Amino acid sequence: MTTHVQLHDRLDYQSVMPLMEELKTITDDELVIDAGNVRHLGTLPLQVILATVKQRTAQGKHTRLTNASDGCVDILSLFGFSPETLTQTEAWT
Repeated sequence: MTTHVQLHDRLDYQSVMPLMEELKTITDDELVIDAGNVRHLGTLPLQVILATVKQRTAQGKHTRLTNASDGCVDILSLFGFSPETLTQTEAWT
């Protein structure tokens, strides 16, 4: 089964807890994170996403980031990621 999560346009420190709560409840083998609306992505929400990807990978589950907006791609590149490498733990662990 696949779960789809739509990220909000602004992910900052105030969105950390709701994002963490939403992501930790997902138990499906496939998680698709839609970043089409993202205009701002702070370091704390990024860490939540990375921790989720790492934990799910360790459990043998797959996570994908899709529809990354131009703003999201630009922000990810500042942190050394692309939409593809963000969910490939072997590229950053």
